[in-house]
Amino acid sequence: MSKTRAYKAPKRQAQAAATRQAILAAFAEQLSEKGRDTLSPSEAASTAGCSLRTVHVHFPNYDSQIAGLAEYFDARLYPAGVVLAAGPDDLPRYFRDIHAMALKNPLSWVLVTNPKLSGELRRKRRAERLDAIRRAVAAIGAPARETEDATAMLLSLSGADASWPLHKLYGLPLKRIPCVIAATVEMIVERLRSLAAK
Repeated sequence: MSKTRAYKAPKRQAQAAATRQAILAAFAEQLSEKGRDTLSPSEAASTAGCSLRTVHVHFPNYDSQIAGLAEYFDARLYPAGVVLAAGPDDLPRYFRDIHAMALKNPLSWVLVTNPKLSGELRRKRRAERLDAIRRAVAAIGAPARETEDATAMLLSLSGADASWPLHKLYGLPLKRIPCVIAATVEMIVERLRSLAAK
């Protein structure tokens, strides 16, 4: 009895991956439309040059569309990946890196300006990153209330909605923003350390 070999079609797999990326790009384009807070699979099919059925094969429901967009944005905003904060000493580096990468790509501005969809995308994309920040702050050992306050402040600084307004509203040059945020994080960490030492 002979063994059945798995059928592999590299060209077909590459075409399917390209179609999936085209659909995600079409969804991302929808997000960039001012005032838009829904995704349209039929519009994505038209833009991507495929059938509606193909869109539903790749993304059968809204949750899969959001999950796919989260991966799509991460691949473009953080192509080298994001090395999570390893502890309190690593927080300034972490914030500098995530903002430097986010500010390189206008897609992060799209996420900031589309609150309904970006909220869902951000929750899925950022859970692990936010937990790393929480752990790093807790490791300092400052009093509970100050730890809670500092954690909330740092979490609010951890996304593009903290960095883009510094440029768009307050005129800070893009190349300086990651360092400004990292310096702010460093001050918060130092204050917590002084409280923990008392």
